[in-house]
Amino acid sequence: MAAEFPLVLIILVIFVVPFIIFALIWTFFFSFVYPAMFLWGMLTSGRNLDNMIQDTNNRERGTKESLGRDPLTTVDGGYRDDVRDAGLVYASGVFGPSYWQLLIGWFNNMFGGSVTIFQKVISAGRAEVMQRLRENAMTAGWDDVINVRIDTADMTPQSSQRGVRGVEVFAYGTGIRYS
Repeated sequence: MAAEFPLVLIILVIFVVPFIIFALIWTFFFSFVYPAMFLWGMLTSGRNLDNMIQDTNNRERGTKESLGRDPLTTVDGGYRDDVRDAGLVYASGVFGPSYWQLLIGWFNNMFGGSVTIFQKVISAGRAEVMQRLRENAMTAGWDDVINVRIDTADMTPQSSQRGVRGVEVFAYGTGIRYS
C-alpha cells in the first residue's frame, strides 16, 4: 500500500495539477483581464479610429501639396506619347472593428438601421490604402498612377459562423513615368 501512494501522487501531479492550473488561469483571464480589455477598447477604439482617419487625411493633404495635385486617377490617362515607363503599383491593408464596435453593430442590427460604425471602419481603411498607394508610387518614382482600382475581400475563416471580422482592402493601378 505504501508503494502505491507515490505512484498516485505522481499521476496527480502529471495529469490533474496542470488542469487545475489551467482552470485557475482561465478563470482569472475571463474574470478580470477580458473585461478590462473590453473596457479599454470601449474607451479607446473610437478615438483610435478618429486618430487614424486624421493621420491619413494629414498625409494625403501633404502628398497633394507637395505634388500640387493628386497622382491617382481612375481614368486611363488618355493617349499621351511622352510615356517613358509603366508598371504595376499596389497597396493593401487589413482592417476590422474592435469588440466594442462589433457590439455596437450587433445592437444596431438588432434594432434596425444602418450600421454606421462598420461603414466608418471600412471607409477609413479604404482611405488609408489609397494613401499607401500614393506613397508607394512616390517611393518608386512614378509621375502618375492611372486606371486605379480598389477591391475588398472578407477575411473570415470559412469555418466561422460569426460573420466578417475583418476586410482586406487592395488598391492597384498602372504607374506612369513621363519623359
